Order: sequence, then structure tokens, then C-alpha cells
Amino acid sequence: MQIQNSIPGVQPTRGPRRDEASGTTRSTAAAAAAELPSSEAAATERQAAPLRAARQREQGLSNHTVAGAQRTLNYLDELQQRLKALQERLARRVADAQSGTDATGADDSLTDSLRAAAETWRARRDSTSGFLDESLRFDADGQARVRFRMRGMSCATLEGGRAETLSFQAGGSRRTMSVVLPEGADAETAVRHLDRTLAPAGVRASLDNAGEPVFSVAENRWAGLQTSLSVAGGGIRYPAGQAQPVRLQRQDEALDPARWGVGEADQARRTLREVSQALERVQRVAESLRRLLASEAAATPQDAAWAGTFAGDLSLMLNGASYETYVAVAPALGGISRSRVVELLSLG
Repeated sequence: MQIQNSIPGVQPTRGPRRDEASGTTRSTAAAAAAELPSSEAAATERQAAPLRAARQREQGLSNHTVAGAQRTLNYLDELQQRLKALQERLARRVADAQSGTDATGADDSLTDSLRAAAETWRARRDSTSGFLDESLRFDADGQARVRFRMRGMSCATLEGGRAETLSFQAGGSRRTMSVVLPEGADAETAVRHLDRTLAPAGVRASLDNAGEPVFSVAENRWAGLQTSLSVAGGGIRYPAGQAQPVRLQRQDEALDPARWGVGEADQARRTLREVSQALERVQRVAESLRRLLASEAAATPQDAAWAGTFAGDLSLMLNGASYETYVAVAPALGGISRSRVVELLSLG
């Protein structure tokens, strides 16, 4: 069962890897079927179809991901409530200021709403068990990451230019991670080399929508990386000689309550605008998670019905089957894990 979704970071957790692992076997089976007469090959194709459907149904979100999505959705619902309460009080404050009835300073209810929203946002990581990062991206594995820029790394510095060897160190380790940026390479190639080189330190590199390099690391490793990452170059992008600390610039969080002021009317107006924008983003992510969970739930009855008839269909197909049929269906049988069969049988 393949779940399609638009949530950043959510990917099927079993299907694609299963396909990659069984690619050679499928190719062998296809070659064997190609050697059969056309009528016999067509019959084999029809007989193998139910088993291919079995493999497709095995693809889907893991229980771990589904539980994380539900927990994240519960958190987002709470965050929406806090932001809506703050939005309403801010709107009242702005309206009072426009009508000339605004009192000096922020009232207690507005201050309390601001504090409650800020506390809820600070609890994001624990409340979602790491499934939601600071940019409101849902991570299917529960490994929320911090995204950052690295000073000296831009499309302009990586695009073209002379070859250079960069040597990185991180976390107080004496181990050096070296990468050669080829002469004349484009930014995509350079970032791909950087991604492979920095992976042992838990750092991943990619290009953002603007084509600029962006890096990420697990949230629980960010503080250590920020104070320990250093690099030595060849005098082109970075100085040669002893490694120097790299300045890392963290990407902006989706919400930044520390910047929200309510003491003055102008502050309240700016905060109202930012809170409204943040609320829209939270609502979009929550709606995406609801669609994801609804799709997963809707598939359960289909799996149960299929499990009830699969054993009979399989038995009928294999009774009197030729050797060529077994060759064709073996890869599909190999793709059905025991855990999935047990899970489906338990639904009956």
C-alpha cells in the first residue's frame, strides 16, 4: 500500500527499499518469462498478478510513523488553540488602538496568551517526540533536524572555480573528513560531495529551492556542532593551514515568540501579522497530517478483505502450476514479510 502525501519529510518507510533489494530477482524473473511462448507468458502474467498486488499492499507507513503523525497532530491542534486565542486578543488590542480607546501597556489576558503560545512552541520537540522540526516539517522517522547555512558555502563560491580540498573536523574528534571539490564542478556536484563527506558527523547537505546549499543536523546534535565544526581549505574558499571554526547560521524558525511584542500598539500590530501567518502554516501542516492518517485508516478494511481471500487465491493458482509459473511468482512471494502477514491476519 503506497501512501501519497505532500508533507515534507514523509516517505514510505518500507516499499522503496524492498523494491531496491529485490531488483535483481525481478529482472531474472522477467527474463525467464520472456523466453516462454507468448500465450504461456500471458497466462503466467495473469497468475502472478495477485502476488504483485500483495507486494504493493505491503508498502506503506510504519506503525512508528503513524503513531508519530497522530501525536504531532494532537500537538498542532493544541498549538492552534493557543495561537487563535492570542490572535483574538491581539486583534482586540489593535482595534482599541485604532478607535482611541487603547490603554497603556498590555493587559494581563494578552500577556498570558502570549506566554502560553510561547511555552507550547518551546515544548514542540518533546510533545511530538521529534517528529516535527522547527520549520514545521514532519519527519517520518522522528528525527527532527535543524537547517543551517555554512559561511563560505554558497552557489557562487561552489560553482566553477579551481579544485580545492576541504578538511572538516567536528565534535572534538581528531578524525578529519576531507572532500575534493573538482575544478569547474557545478554547485549540485559540489553539494553531493559535501553530503557524502559530512554524513559521518550527522550533517547532510542539499540545495534549497533557490539553488543555494543548505545543511541539516539532528536537533540534539546542533549545539555541539555549532561550537565544534572547523575547516581548513587550500586558500580558495577557506584558508590553508590549521582548521578554523566555521560560522553556522541557523535557519529561521516557523514561529519566533521571542520577537513578539505587545506592549505598544505598533508592536501588537506587527505581532498580530506574524501570529496570523504562523497560524496559517500550522493549519496547513495539520490538515496534511489529517489527510495522511485518513488515507492510512481507509486502507485498513481493504487490507483485511484482501487477507481473507488471498490464501484461497494463492492455493488455486499454485495447484497444477508449471515450473515457469513458480519462477515468475517467486520474487513476489519473497517480497511478503512474515510481520506483514501476521499483521493482516490479525485484522480478520
